[in-house]
Amino acid sequence: MQILSGIKLKIMVRAFRIRIKNGEAFEDIAADYPALTTDDLEAIKEALNLE
Repeated sequence: MQILSGIKLKIMVRAFRIRIKNGEAFEDIAADYPALTTDDLEAIKEALNLE
């Protein structure tokens, strides 16, 4: 599977970071982006140091 490209990953990480800071759970945010694959979500988690 192809993981998000560099710029797309940065954008998604920023979006997730903002929403987490506003009190949303990672899983709830992920549900709003059905096009993201499991690999994409793992890459975002890793970038956010949520593992």
